[in-house]
Amino acid sequence: MQVYGRLTKPQLVAIASKIKKDSSQYDNLQIDYLLPGNSYKNLGGIVVFATAAYHDARKVTAADTVMDLHDNRLSFEFIGFTAQQARHLLSFDPTDINGKTILGRFIDDNTKTVSIIYKDGSNQSQVYILELDTAGKIVSATQPLMVMHNGIQKLVISQKGDYCTLENDMLTMYSSDDPDKPYRSIKAGM
Repeated sequence: MQVYGRLTKPQLVAIASKIKKDSSQYDNLQIDYLLPGNSYKNLGGIVVFATAAYHDARKVTAADTVMDLHDNRLSFEFIGFTAQQARHLLSFDPTDINGKTILGRFIDDNTKTVSIIYKDGSNQSQVYILELDTAGKIVSATQPLMVMHNGIQKLVISQKGDYCTLENDMLTMYSSDDPDKPYRSIKAGM
């Protein structure tokens, strides 16, 4: 199920509780929470942010430690970053970007990194991408080739031809293996 942002555990459990109540005929029910930009149409599949799972009441395990709003036991896990962890990642401010125009900060729950896309203050026509790990260490610095193709500005990030687009605060990555279908999309600031 797609949610609009990094909700808290109580908020996600409340959603699961309402879904379980409407689907009470199912003993086993798993709800995967997806952030904006995730789609089953993406070639890279989906990236699950959190998951809640109900199991047959006769087979409750030690992992089923959470009670929902209707006193049903379930297991719950954040697979991606919590809202608090995301705020920390988004606060990274490496000296490399001082005085630069920030175009967006994008958290990738799959690779456990944050990408900062920016333009240099002296060269506003060139875009740069810094990728940082959870400690704020730069793990990748890229100066993509900017190409306008069919009215779309593409940021080519590999010699193979992989590219990304940045539009309406959405970073969408494409593989050169199938350049017309998105591989993964990530909403800025999430």
